[in-house]
Parts: sequence; structure tokens; C-alpha cells
Amino acid sequence: MTRRHIHPVHAWGTVIVLDLRGKHLDEARADAACRAAAAELLRIDAWLSPFRADSAVSAMRRGDAALSEVPEEVREVIDGCTRVTELTGGAFDPWRAPGGFDPSGFVKGWGADRAADLLVEHGFPNVSVNAAGDVTCRGEAAPGLGGWRIGIADPRDRAQVLSSVLVTDAHLATSGRYEQGDHIIDPATGMPAAAMRSASVLSRHGGEADALATALMVQGPAGLPALAKAGAEGLLVSHDRIWSTSTAFERAPITA
Repeated sequence: MTRRHIHPVHAWGTVIVLDLRGKHLDEARADAACRAAAAELLRIDAWLSPFRADSAVSAMRRGDAALSEVPEEVREVIDGCTRVTELTGGAFDPWRAPGGFDPSGFVKGWGADRAADLLVEHGFPNVSVNAAGDVTCRGEAAPGLGGWRIGIADPRDRAQVLSSVLVTDAHLATSGRYEQGDHIIDPATGMPAAAMRSASVLSRHGGEADALATALMVQGPAGLPALAKAGAEGLLVSHDRIWSTSTAFERAPITA
């Protein structure tokens, strides 16, 4: 019988859920591991939040800190953002955010990866980190499953599951308009990207998955080739059409 240990973390302006699975799960050790992961998530916020005046990113935005003066982790995120900006031709461009560099569209997946890897290092190989619907998974949810089966809501009817995907040592990110409205901005125009309803990306790298999903909302199907270059897979939904790059997204009609 598989046992579970659930640990919610209030960070990044949301609730991040740590889910540990195992046949023999020591509650005290699991709690200690989750507390260590929670501390890491809070450190990430202190480094990278553009909404905190005391963060390294805010210091860079004000011109109070040079790249050489910020923590190595911040430079790692900047490098990752640069890769995706180049890969998407600027459809994801955190340097064009109001107020200056805002890596939020990369950090959630990157941070979820760090938390999941820390839990594995503490001796828990079967974990998921759910950061407001974007999920990093390691190991499997139960013996023999080969991963974690994650559902993707239909943005046209949130009560329905459009697709599901088996996430194995990877991250599933979904960007959409159905929860926060037209919050994704096209860097080229400064206007909301409103043509697509949602975009989901499955990648080994959480930061890239998050950023690529944002770029897909901007580019639409023209952004799908970038996924192949990144070794990622995607599911894109407009008002009246669905595109999928892989049969990994089960039950999703493939029309292109």
C-alpha cells in the first residue's frame, strides 16, 4: 500500500503542494524533508521576486546590483531566460516586462524542480511539487505507474478534463486565460495575447516548460517548432481548435 505525505507551502503568492509517496514512509523524515524544501522555496522568493524590494532581482531592476554581485542561482535563471528568449524569437522576453527584468515566467518551474530534487536528495524518490497547477514530478505516484498521471482542464469548460499526460521525471506547465484573464503580454506589441485559450508544455526542465508555455500563448501554433528544438512536447488550445505535438497527451484530439 502506497502512503502519502502532503505538505502545503505558502510562497510566491500562492500555495505550493509537496506530495511524497512511498510504501514505507517515515512521517518525521518526510516532514523534515518538506520543511527543507519549503525553506528553499522561500529562499527562491527572496532571490528572484520582482515584488519584494529586498530581492536580488529588485536590486538589479533599480540598478543597485550588478550581475556579478547577485547569487549564482539568479545568474542561472538569467541564463535560462536568455535561452528561451532566443529560442522563441522574443515571444518570451522577461526584459520587456514593466519595470524591468521579471523572471516570474521562468522561476515557478525552475523553483519547483529545485524543491523536487531536494526532496529526492532527502531520500524520497517519489514526489510531486504542484506550484499552482504547474507540476514537477519525480519517480512514480504508485508502484507500476511509471510516473504521475496529471490532468489538463479544458479551458473552454473548466469542469471537463481535456487531456492527461504521464509525467515522469519532468515538469508540466500550463498557461491560460481562464484564471487570470488576459495577463500574458505579447512583448512585440505590449498588448495582451488573446488568440489562444491555453498552452501546456511537458519538459525535463521546469523553467523552460513554464517559459515555453508562455511563449506559445503569444505565438500560437507558430511556436510549436521551438518545442521540438527544446526537446519538449506541447498541447495548444484556441477558441475552436487543438494542436498537440505528441500522443503523450492522451484523449486530446490531434488536428495539426
